[in-house]
Order: sequence, then structure tokens, then C-alpha cells
Amino acid sequence: MDLDALKQLYQQNAPRHDPEGFKLYRAAVEMTGFDLYGTFCYEDNRGMFEEADGHQLLRYLIAGHFHAVDWSIVPGTCYEAATLLEVDTSTPEYQAFEKELYEKALERMGVHYVLAYKQKSRISQPHSKKNRGDAR
Repeated sequence: MDLDALKQLYQQNAPRHDPEGFKLYRAAVEMTGFDLYGTFCYEDNRGMFEEADGHQLLRYLIAGHFHAVDWSIVPGTCYEAATLLEVDTSTPEYQAFEKELYEKALERMGVHYVLAYKQKSRISQPHSKKNRGDAR
């Protein structure tokens, strides 16, 4: 199943199975092992993640994982503040990450059976029978 189809399937099922995006976020954490709170210490200490949903947290995780962060020293502290930059989503690495992310999130949502069914039906499509003509 291609990435666009996975995203569409996620969007269709998210309102019921992942309304705040935490399954998507946790799938990304599982894949990357990324320590969001340790990486973005200043933002965490300011309480920026307290009310954040999974989609907001995922934005930080992706920026950090793909090195799309501009760091600046916070005067009078030992912290650096993050400015999230745009992630290049056209790279093969990002495309592979996103595909695996949506597959894992759909599995966490209980939609993995749909993926398995679509994969299986694509593999086991019946072959067309050739017309053998008149066998005399």
C-alpha cells in the first residue's frame, strides 16, 4: 500500500481511533527511540508540552529526528531554545519513515487487518484464463 493510501486510511479512522494523535506519536517514538523531553529541555521546562496533543508532539519529534531545528541560547540560562524548521519530506529517508509510521499507527489503531487484507488481495488476485479455443 502506498503512502498516500496509508495517510488516507489513517485520516478516515483517526476521528474514532486516534482523535488526539497519540497513537501516531507513540508509533514514532517506538520507531526512533527519540527523547523529546530530553532534547527540548527548555520547551519542556516552560510547560509547552503539558497541553500538547500527539500531532503537536510529533512535529517536535520529526524536527528533532531529522535535524530541522535551529537552536539559540536563552540569555541568563543554561538552555537553548528551539525554532522548528521545515523538514525535507521529499527525501527517501523521510518517505520510508512516514510509510512505516502510518503502518505502525494503523496497527495500533486496530486497522492492521485492513492492511493485511489489502496486501493479501493484491497478491492473490486470480490470473486471467486464456481462451484455449477448440480442442479437437
